Amino acid sequence: MEASHVNRVVSVLLFFITSVPLNIECSRVFTIINDCKETVWPAVTPGDNFNGGGFRLKPGQSAVFTAPVGWSGRIWGRTGCSFDRTGEQNGTCETGGCLNALKCAGSGNTPSTLAEFTLASPDFYDVSLVDGFNLPVTVNNFESLYVVSRR
Repeated sequence: MEASHVNRVVSVLLFFITSVPLNIECSRVFTIINDCKETVWPAVTPGDNFNGGGFRLKPGQSAVFTAPVGWSGRIWGRTGCSFDRTGEQNGTCETGGCLNALKCAGSGNTPSTLAEFTLASPDFYDVSLVDGFNLPVTVNNFESLYVVSRR
């Protein structure tokens, strides 16, 4: 195992995100867990492999997705969202909203704390406040296991 994948700890986002690669040139499995006491609406861009880029998670719920080889993108949490009866359009979020849609096609509104990933050889990730701060986030790497958690 490469040293670049062992024991990284960086402060970042609001729910757990884990990614476990089988080897360097493979897809990664991300598990997003809502570790907050309130419902959150994770957003992902590009989101083709992540339920179209947005979804709802109640406290304690999780969702599992596979990111393809070479995926590079952002994951952030949205708070205080309300959508129409279909749950997909005509919505608003207090933070991180995506043009009134559940499924994000681009970056969210500010403020939103970002977890950014580039899956390559080696993988890179960071937490960014370039779009402001809306939720505390922690990213940990344990032997190729990425974790993002609210603390």
